[in-house]
Amino acid sequence: MNKQPVDAQKLLKWLESDKRAEAFWIDGLDSTVAFDNLSDAIDAGELAPDPIPLPTIKPGDQVVITDAMNPDFIGTKAIVEKISKSSPYSAILKEIAGDWPLSSLEVSHD
Repeated sequence: MNKQPVDAQKLLKWLESDKRAEAFWIDGLDSTVAFDNLSDAIDAGELAPDPIPLPTIKPGDQVVITDAMNPDFIGTKAIVEKISKSSPYSAILKEIAGDWPLSSLEVSHD
């Protein structure tokens, strides 16, 4: 079995409504088969959490820094110069050194 995260809501829905889970809740059926079915569903990614959408920050956007190791940067506005190719989820900002994780930036609407 993979070490893959499982979405609790998807698991509960699967247990309640998927025909492959019947042996868990109908007496007389072999729960080993249901467990194998559950393992297969997990391995197939059927119960994996939905991906968290990343912000659609692109070059030219004005952003505000919302999280930083140095709290003095929080609230600072800057223009995205480019998205880093060495770190696909980072942006290089004009006049502010370093790669900034997209998760620490928000598009500024002012």
